[in-house]
Amino acid sequence: MKDLNAALRASATAKHKAFSEKLIPTVAPETILGVPMPALRKLAKGIDRSFLADLPHVTYEENILHSLLINGLPAEEALRAMDAFVPYLDNWAVVDAIDPRAFYKGDYIEDYIRLMKSPAPYGRRLGIVLALRHVKEDPERLMNAVEAAESGHYYVDMAMAWFFAEAALYEAEAVLRRLEEGTLPASVHKKTIRKIKESRRVPPAVKARVRALQ
Repeated sequence: MKDLNAALRASATAKHKAFSEKLIPTVAPETILGVPMPALRKLAKGIDRSFLADLPHVTYEENILHSLLINGLPAEEALRAMDAFVPYLDNWAVVDAIDPRAFYKGDYIEDYIRLMKSPAPYGRRLGIVLALRHVKEDPERLMNAVEAAESGHYYVDMAMAWFFAEAALYEAEAVLRRLEEGTLPASVHKKTIRKIKESRRVPPAVKARVRALQ
C-alpha cells in the first residue's frame, strides 16, 4: 500500500479515537488515530509483509496492523516476527490482537512458555494470552507455567486471571485447588475470582465454590 498513513487517517473517526484513548490508557493519545478494527482488518489485506520490518511504527493503528499481519504467517515466521515485535509492545490491545492461525495446527506450548519468561511485561502477557487460547491442549502444564510467570504488572496480572478463568472450563479442580491453597499471587488470586464470577461459561457449581473463598 503506497500511502498507508493517508488510508488510516481516511478511516479514522473522532468518536473512535476518544473511545480508544479511554480503553488503552498506556498509549500516548497523539499516536491514536481512531480507526475501528473492521477497517484495520480490511487495510491489513492490502499490506505487504515487508511492513513487518518497519519498526518502530508511529501510530497505535500501525501496531495493530502489525499484529494482524503476524496472524497470517506460517508458524516459524510468526514466532520470529513476534520475538522481533516484543520490544515494541506497550499495550494490551496490540498484544491481544496477536493470534497466529498456524498455531492451531501444531504444538507451540514451549514457545508460549518462553514468552512468559520475557523481561518485558507485554512479552509475558503475550505468552499468557497465547497459552489461554491453547489451554485445552495441555491444561496442567500451561497452568504451572502461568503460575510461575513474574506477576506484579497490572496487565500481566489481568492476563493471568483471565487465563485461570479459562482454564476452569477444562480443569476446574486444578484451578480451585490453587485458589483454595492460596498459591497464586494475591493480586492474581483476587482477579481470578472476579473473572470466574463474571464468566458466562464457568458452571454455577464452580462459581459457588469460588464465592465461598472470598
